[in-house]
Amino acid sequence: MTAARPIASTIHFAVNGRAVEAAVDGGRRLLDVLRLDLGLTGTKEGCGEGECGACAVLVDGELVNSCLVPVGQVGGGEVLTVEGLAGDGRLGPLQQAFLDVGGTQCGMCTPGMLLAAHALLGSGWPSGVADIREAIAGNLCRCTGYTKIIEAVESVADDRMPRVGWLPAAAGPLLVGPARIPADDAPLVRPRSLADAVARLAADPRLLPIAGGTDIMVEGAAAGRRGRPLLDLGGLDELRGIELAHTELVLGAMTSWEELRRSPIVHGAMPVLADVAASMGAVAIRNRGTLGGNCVTASPAGDLLPVLLATDALLEALGPAGTRTIRADAFWTGYRCTALAPDEILAAIRIPLVPERQIRVRKVGTRRALSIAKVLVAVAWRPDAGPGTWRDVRVALGSVAERPIRAPRTEAILEGSTPGAVVATEAARTIESEIIPIDDVRSTAAYRRSVTGRVLRRIILDAGA
Repeated sequence: MTAARPIASTIHFAVNGRAVEAAVDGGRRLLDVLRLDLGLTGTKEGCGEGECGACAVLVDGELVNSCLVPVGQVGGGEVLTVEGLAGDGRLGPLQQAFLDVGGTQCGMCTPGMLLAAHALLGSGWPSGVADIREAIAGNLCRCTGYTKIIEAVESVADDRMPRVGWLPAAAGPLLVGPARIPADDAPLVRPRSLADAVARLAADPRLLPIAGGTDIMVEGAAAGRRGRPLLDLGGLDELRGIELAHTELVLGAMTSWEELRRSPIVHGAMPVLADVAASMGAVAIRNRGTLGGNCVTASPAGDLLPVLLATDALLEALGPAGTRTIRADAFWTGYRCTALAPDEILAAIRIPLVPERQIRVRKVGTRRALSIAKVLVAVAWRPDAGPGTWRDVRVALGSVAERPIRAPRTEAILEGSTPGAVVATEAARTIESEIIPIDDVRSTAAYRRSVTGRVLRRIILDAGA
């Protein structure tokens, strides 16, 4: 008989103002704890991949998809579900507005919409129509078409901080488990410091580092990851931060996409990064997803990766032997593979700030936003002393190979050239012959080849205009 797997220590947090003590594996989805263990079924089980928003809740005031959050990561935190918006037997202002205006029909998506709107109105950020649309963008609705939902949010926008009907703390703690642990659940280790994380990873090669969980939690049941213990990097402030250091922009690996998008430093030093972040999923994904996770996941469609290649970025790996620096063009070694050693953690990304450098990035997907890229193109160059000629040209691509790549033949065409129709056509023709894309569920090789050439041509023409 197989021995029972030990349960991790009790996880303490709060839900809607009431204390919770959960004796479950830390890798168990927060969604399952809320729905199955606590009976808070207002949080819905939808896609399980962070795309529909039906499971959205607030953790410490931030909108997240609870299907992507290991419950161990909310230890010591405050969770707000749709039930917490009401109190004293009455609906909260947002809930009442949805009812009055007709912003809900089937109800599947309504809880996520309410929590997304609540997060916006409580944030102090503007709440015009464009802001409301962005706030709810990651929450699907096929019944109302969003218009009535937007009207409902607008009707209470002046309140800024909707009332929350939390249960009184005196009601006593809610107890969860120990219960039957599903096969997909896994223990979660929370290191005390970055040094502790490195030591734990070196001591136990089974540990799988997890940051925002937007990829790993989706693949939790994949072969080789089922039940594998998780090493939580989410609480390590040593891995966070955005700063200017001499002639470099330094990004902590645990910096979130939303932090990147809103950073005044980024907007001043390299605004193209904020543009890339804005297209990286909806708010709930940007709040959780991290720059380091995007790099280490090593998806060919990783939004940040072509930018790092085009800017000659450096990635800092930390392991038992100390810190080592890896060039971006040497970091991704194959499909979903990196140059990190098994006992190393990605600590930071350093991007050289080259005077006068220009960077253009284009992403092509099935729609304008919230889409996985079919093609990514990043072009960087410096204007030469001559009349508009280019030098130090970098052309980097995503989603056209098994890993993000540079296009050296195309770069050679553009090096020393003056952007215009002739060179744009030649560069487009060259890059179409240089890449070897594949057919997959998102696109065809022929489409990727054609679009890559067209996008590059447009970048060159726009730059020369």
